[in-house]
Formats: sequence, C-alpha cells, structure tokens
Amino acid sequence: MKKTTSSLTIVAIILALIALNASVVTDAAKLPNDPYLSEQWGWYDTHADKAYASGYQGKGVVVAVLDTGVDDKHPDLKANIVEGWNFVDNNNDTTDLDGHGTHVAGIIAATTNNGIGIAGIAPEAKIMPLKVLSESGGAWINLDKAILYAANHGAKIISMSLGGQVTTVISPTVLAAIFIASQKNVTLIASAGNENTSSKSYPAAYPNVIAVSAISKNHSRASFSNYGNYITFTAPGVNILSTMPTYPVTLTTQYDLSENYDSLSGTSMACPFVSGVVALLLSKYPSLTPKMVKDTLAAQAMDLGEKNWDPYFGYGIPDAYMVVTETPIPEFGNMSILFLVSIGILFIIFGHKKSGEIASRIETRYSSKLE
Repeated sequence: MKKTTSSLTIVAIILALIALNASVVTDAAKLPNDPYLSEQWGWYDTHADKAYASGYQGKGVVVAVLDTGVDDKHPDLKANIVEGWNFVDNNNDTTDLDGHGTHVAGIIAATTNNGIGIAGIAPEAKIMPLKVLSESGGAWINLDKAILYAANHGAKIISMSLGGQVTTVISPTVLAAIFIASQKNVTLIASAGNENTSSKSYPAAYPNVIAVSAISKNHSRASFSNYGNYITFTAPGVNILSTMPTYPVTLTTQYDLSENYDSLSGTSMACPFVSGVVALLLSKYPSLTPKMVKDTLAAQAMDLGEKNWDPYFGYGIPDAYMVVTETPIPEFGNMSILFLVSIGILFIIFGHKKSGEIASRIETRYSSKLE
C-alpha cells in the first residue's frame, strides 16, 4: 500500500511539473514579438508584460500628446494616430521636427506584436498629436488651447511631457482649461521636470494634474528628476528606448541620436509610462473619473521609498497588471465648489494674461545619459 501511495505521489509531481512547464511556455508565447522588447526595461518594470497577456491593451482610449508633434508615418505608430492639430502654426500639420513627441508617443502606444521595433504600454490606444512646442519652445496660450481641444475632441487622457517653473503669476487660463478637462472626465498627466529641485514645475504642479518623477533601472530617483510635495507617481525615466522620427530632426542632426529608434532620459519619458497605464485602466473601466483613476493607481502602485506617499516617488510606480485585474477605487464626494469659484475670480482678475513661455527642452535629454 505504501508503495502504491508513493508511486501516485511521484506521478502527481511529474504531472505538476509538466503543467508548470506548459504554463511557462504559454506565458512566453503571450509576449509580443517586437525585436527590441528585451531592451525595454521600463515596459517590464511597470508589469506591462503581464497586462499584455491579460488581453487589455488600451482599446477605445484616445491619448492626447501635447508635445512637438509626432511622425505619423512611423511604421510602429501610424496605425495608432488620429487627427490632431498644430497650435504653433495653426494648421493640421503635426509633423514632429524635433523628435521628442514621437519618442513620447511610442512609449504610450507603439504597435505591439508586429515583428518590428518596440512595444507600447497600451498598444491599442490611439494617439492624438497636439503640437504646442516647436524645436525652441512654446507659449502657455497654446497649452490651454490644446487642453480644451483634447477635452472637446474625444481624448480621455492628456499627456504633457513639458513644463516650466513659473516665476510670476501662474496662467489662469491654463488652470481653467485643466479644470474644464477634468470635469469632462479627462485625466491629465505631466512630467515633473529635470532640474533636480523641489521647486514646482507647471503644469505638473497644478491641481487636477498627475505629476510624474523619474527613476532609474535600480529604482533609485533619477539624478535629474524634480521632487517635492506635488509628485503623484514615479516611473522609468533613464535610458528609455522608443520611437524616433524616420527622417532627420533636431534630436538626430544636432544631438547625434538615431532615426527610427533610440533611447532618451528624463521625466518626459516617465510621464508617458503613466499615461499608458491609465489608458489600460480606462480601456477596462471607461467611466472612471480622474479622481478615481488617481486613487486606483495610488492604491495599486508599487511603493518605493517611505511607506505610502513620499516627495521623491509619490505613491510609487503605477502597476499596469494591477489596473486591469483588480477592482478600481470608487469615488466618495465631488470636487470643491470653492475651487470653481477661485477659477472664476482668477479669470476676472487676469483674463488671458500669460506668465511666459514653456521650455520645450525641460526634459534635457543628455543630463540623463550619465546614468
């Protein structure tokens, strides 16, 4: 009898090992076939691999990328581009002449499992390119116009890898545009800046905006990344491989980067990781409010640094797998009417006065090459 029991145990163990091996093979088969995937440490770090295998890939979600434009002919992006607008030249030509916007767009929604290039965090999401920056910078008025355009043309997420430290009065129209977009259930996300300072960078530090700092591969704060009491989350931001324009642009001709694909660093790269994770969340739960999005990401984030929130990592790294497998956090209460009254007062006092220019190169690409 003992011999029989022992034999059954051995058989059970063998069957379990076979099942485990089959599971590993199946999981590997679910990974996309993009050839540069092994170089995308940030994709794995946010658990995008597990989210991809779950089947949720951002379908039905439009992400407005407020930046230098996008190369809409790039083979890893062209299937995911919808019509946008050029607020710099006031036309529909959103061609990226710098390279920054194309790189950001690829992190969010590069086409995945197509046998070329890289994988996006939300490869079935759509990118709405809204050009608010030229190679030399941009005006705050274009930022508030682009935010309102995105909110009125179907975007569910506004991704802003840009900003500046406002030294005079803040822009009341940008503040108002952010509030209006939030009321339309649009989630706004912005990079925290690359000055290694706790001084606030805008629009990241505005209310109703998710501010993103950057980390390196070992989960330490990137040496260039801003920090402070306005940081909401952190994400990979050092040596991030993504799409580059397929033609010569500022980054390739003046900064010796390659066409098609190359790596950049900065909170500009961290911001679209969070935008991509939010796209995954909204593809499964499209009715979530911005507050519910933030609360859900915070509750499910991979905590770094001090327990819960801290000024360097915020609530931690948003988890792409958790947002598509766990239940979102419900919203209790609504936004304060006092804030709405404050916006009205600012409009009355300041009208459309602007506080200056947006620095397009706030995400200084080469400061991060040292890490």
